Amino acid sequence: MTTTVHKAQMRETKELAETSQKPRARAKHSRILDSARVLFLDQGFDATSMDAIARAAGVSKATLYVHFDDKDDLLLALVNEECKRFGPKTLWRDHGGKIDLRAELHAIGTAFLEAFLDQRGLAVHRLVMSCASRYPRVAEVFMKSGPERCDAEVAAFLRAAQAQGLVEVPDVGVAATQFLSLIQGKEILKWTLSMKAPSPARHRALIENGVNVFLAAYERRPAAAKQMRRKPTKASARR
Repeated sequence: MTTTVHKAQMRETKELAETSQKPRARAKHSRILDSARVLFLDQGFDATSMDAIARAAGVSKATLYVHFDDKDDLLLALVNEECKRFGPKTLWRDHGGKIDLRAELHAIGTAFLEAFLDQRGLAVHRLVMSCASRYPRVAEVFMKSGPERCDAEVAAFLRAAQAQGLVEVPDVGVAATQFLSLIQGKEILKWTLSMKAPSPARHRALIENGVNVFLAAYERRPAAAKQMRRKPTKASARR
């Protein structure tokens, strides 16, 4: 009972602190997150204690619990914050104008891979991979703010391109996932496993080739060109 009352009091204090939005409280909140990130990545989530995080952040344990209910709550907040700050940027926004299909796909691929050339973006990816199987909520937060958001933005682009008659895409959701898979290849997995640092030149090649393969599958061609591909000539039929 005492524990329940104590947690309720801490939660109420936390809500008051968040409502007030005092600069000092915000600074402590950021310091706690930064310290947790360093310790989680260096020692692992399980081996890191709340005491160690409080010491590293230079706050009391009571202050730490004002901001976060427990270590799981802190991990979720950290993953959410890191995904927003260091995950892939917005891949595409509807500009309302004529779409340059190749150029905009290239820009989408570049923005997507830039996050994985950044050490901080890579660090949060590794942290999520190490915790996701035991903490499904972490995987949910990561998927919503990372992969699912990226898929949705690419899908929005494809719908706009399809509305302009530039592509023929039977399943926009599947095609969006396919495009991002073509762009990343195995490089992100290899880099997450620390097998090899990604090369900007390699990433440029992945983007260019990925765009080419994607357009070969989905770009809309003139009807005459389609007919020529589908119907063999008399000479070729005789051969």
